[in-house]
Amino acid sequence: MNITLFKLICFFFIVINVNWCLAQEPIDPSKITIARDKWGTPHIFAKTDAEVAYGLAWSNAEDAFDRMQEFLLIGKGLMGRWKGKEGAAYDFFSHAIGTEKTYNEHINEISDEYLSYLDGYCQGINAYAAAHPEQVIEKRAFPVVPKDVFMTYIIAFSALSGGSDRVESIMKGEYDKEPKSTPAGSNAYAFNVSKTTDGKTYLAINPHFKIDGAFSFYDAHLCSEEGLNIVGALFQAGSCVFMGNNEHLGWGHTYNHMDLTDVFELKMHPSKKLWYEFDGEYIKLEKRPIWLKVRLGKIILPVKKMTYWSKYGPTLRSPKKRKRFYAVRSGAFFNLKAGEQFYRMNKATNFEEFKTALNIQGLSMFNLVYADKKDNIYYLCNGALPKRNADFDYSKNVIGNSSESLWTEYYSVDELPHVENPNCGYVFNMNNTPTNASCDGENYENPSIIEYADLRPGENNRSTRFMEILEEKESFSFEEFKAIKFDTKITKNSNFFKSLKNLHAIEPKDYPDLEEAIKLLQAWDGDASLENTTAALFMVTLHYIFKKKNYDDAQFVLGVSVDEETYIECIEKATKYLTKHHESIEVPLAKINCHERSGKMYQAAGFPDAMSPFYGEPQEDGRFRAMYGDTYIHFVKFGQDGSEQIETLLPFEATVTSEDYEDELQMFNNRELKTMSLDKEEVMKSAVKVYHPVANGANK
Repeated sequence: MNITLFKLICFFFIVINVNWCLAQEPIDPSKITIARDKWGTPHIFAKTDAEVAYGLAWSNAEDAFDRMQEFLLIGKGLMGRWKGKEGAAYDFFSHAIGTEKTYNEHINEISDEYLSYLDGYCQGINAYAAAHPEQVIEKRAFPVVPKDVFMTYIIAFSALSGGSDRVESIMKGEYDKEPKSTPAGSNAYAFNVSKTTDGKTYLAINPHFKIDGAFSFYDAHLCSEEGLNIVGALFQAGSCVFMGNNEHLGWGHTYNHMDLTDVFELKMHPSKKLWYEFDGEYIKLEKRPIWLKVRLGKIILPVKKMTYWSKYGPTLRSPKKRKRFYAVRSGAFFNLKAGEQFYRMNKATNFEEFKTALNIQGLSMFNLVYADKKDNIYYLCNGALPKRNADFDYSKNVIGNSSESLWTEYYSVDELPHVENPNCGYVFNMNNTPTNASCDGENYENPSIIEYADLRPGENNRSTRFMEILEEKESFSFEEFKAIKFDTKITKNSNFFKSLKNLHAIEPKDYPDLEEAIKLLQAWDGDASLENTTAALFMVTLHYIFKKKNYDDAQFVLGVSVDEETYIECIEKATKYLTKHHESIEVPLAKINCHERSGKMYQAAGFPDAMSPFYGEPQEDGRFRAMYGDTYIHFVKFGQDGSEQIETLLPFEATVTSEDYEDELQMFNNRELKTMSLDKEEVMKSAVKVYHPVANGANK
C-alpha cells in the first residue's frame, strides 16, 4: 500500500449534502461573470456565494479538469478502478479509517449556509462534465454528490496527519516505521507598523509544494454581493481560497510537524478469536469487510479485504503475526469541518471573526500566520492535538486495553502554541520549531504541549536566514519585505551548513583528480544566485549525498552526518555529471535549474531550503527538473482602510489555458510580481476575456 503522496496534500475540495442539494434551485450560469486577466487568473463575480462557487468550479475545470477529477475519484472510492493496485490503496485507506461512518455521524453539524455554497460548486463541476463528456476520466465519478467530497476531505486530512503512514506500516508489518519527510514546506511572515517604514501592516504567503499534478496550486478571485471578496491560492478542485486575503485580513499556512496520530496494540483474548480486553472486560472486534475494485489491464477484479473497528477506532490485523491487532487513532478521522472552516475564514471581516472560524478546529494541522488592517499579527501552530495521558508514552505503540490511554479531547486554539501581537512587531514560520515564531521573550513555552507539537525541533536554513536578515534593519519598506522571500543565501549559521565540517576537513591535495572541486566546495559562501558557478556543483553533490544516505528534508534542520569517503564518492559523481553535460564543474546555476512544461524546459530560480527553494531531479540533458518549489507567492499591504496593495505570482502554472496568457515563470526569474485587485470595476476594465460559465459561451 503506497499513499505517501497524501502527505503533500494541503487542503481540499468541494462539499455538499446530497439530500439537501436535490432540494435547491438550479443556478443560472448567465448570472455569473468570469473575467480573465492578462495572466489568465479568473475573477468570478455574482450576486450570491453559491453562484461564485459555481463559477470557480467551472473556471478551474476549464484549466485543469483532469487534475480536479483525481480528487473526485478519491471521494468516490474509484481509485482502484482507475489506477489499479496503486489506486486501490486509497480506497482501502478510506474504508479502513471509517470515512462513511464519520460522514453519517457529523453531517448534521454542517451549516445550511455552507451547504448552499457547496451546492453551487457541485452544480458547476457537474455542468462542466456534462458539457465536456470527452474529458471525463471515469463516468462513475459524476454527478458529484456531497458524500463523495466530504469523504475526500476526511481522507486528505487523515493522510496529512500521519494516518496513511501508520496504516501502510501496519499492513507491511513495520509498526514503528518513521514516515519519510518530503520537501513540502512554506514561508509565511507578517510585520506590524512598528516594523515597517510606512506605518502599514505587511503579510507574506509562500507555500512550497509539488510543482506539477493535482497538488499544484491554482489562484482565483472570488467576489459576491453576500460579503465574499477574496484573492488567493487553492489546490486544484478547491472550493474556497485556502490562503490569501480579503479587504480586511489575510493569512498563510506552512507545514508543521505535530504528533497527531497514535497506534495502539490491542490485548487480545488468549483463546477467543477477535475478542480484545478493555477496562477489565473482553469486547469483540467489529468486522468491516470491503470488496476493492482493482483494474488489471482492461479487467476490473474484485479483491476482498478485512478491516475492524474497536474502542480506539480503525483496527487492522498484522499480516505477519496474525494474532496481533493494531488500532490507529487520529482526530482527523472523525472531523468533517475542514471545508466549512476555510469558508468562514474567507468571509471573516476582523480578527474576532477569524478566531471564531479557527475555533471550528476543522483543519487537523498546519501553522498559520495572519495579519489584518487593524494591525493585528498572529502565529498559530494549529492541529487536532490530542490531550494524552502523561502516564503513557505515545511516541511508541501503546498497549490498548484501557480507557486511561484512550484520548477523546483536543487542545483548544488558545492552548496551542501561538504568538499574538508581539511587541517586536513580527511573526513568522518557515517549517521551523513553533517555539521560535517571534523575538525572544514573545515565544510560546509550554513543554507539555511542545512535546507533541514539535516533532522536528530546531531551525532550518530558511528560518535562520530570516532571523539574520531581521537583525540587519529595525524597519523594512514593502520592497525590502518582499525581497526577504526571494533571498537565495544558504547561511553558514544554519544547522545544515555547520554539519558540513567533515567536508571542510578534507585535504584537497589528497585527491588530485578532485582537488579543484573540493576547494570550490570548501570556499563556497552559500550564495545560490543564478549566476553563481559553485552553487550548481554543491547542489549536484548534495543530491548524490542525500540519495546515498537516504536523507530527506529533515536534514535541513538536523544536519547531515557524512564521512570523508562518502563525500569523495559523491563529489566524484557530481564532477562527472557536470563535466559530461556542461564540460566544466563551474556552471552557473541558471544552466542547471529548469522547469518542464508541455515537453519544453524553462529556466527556474531557487536552491534547496533557500527562502526561494528549488528541489529537482537530474535529467538526461544535464539539468535538474523542478519537482517542488515556489508554487505560489502572495504579498499584501494593509492600511487602516483595508488591503492597499496585493502582489502575487503563480510561476509554475501548467494548465491547458496557461499558454493563452502571459507567462508568470519568466516574471518569477526576474523577481517580478503581478498586481491584483479586489475592486470589480478595476478588474473589469483590464480583463482580457469576460464570459459566463456556459457551454460554448461567447465572449462579451
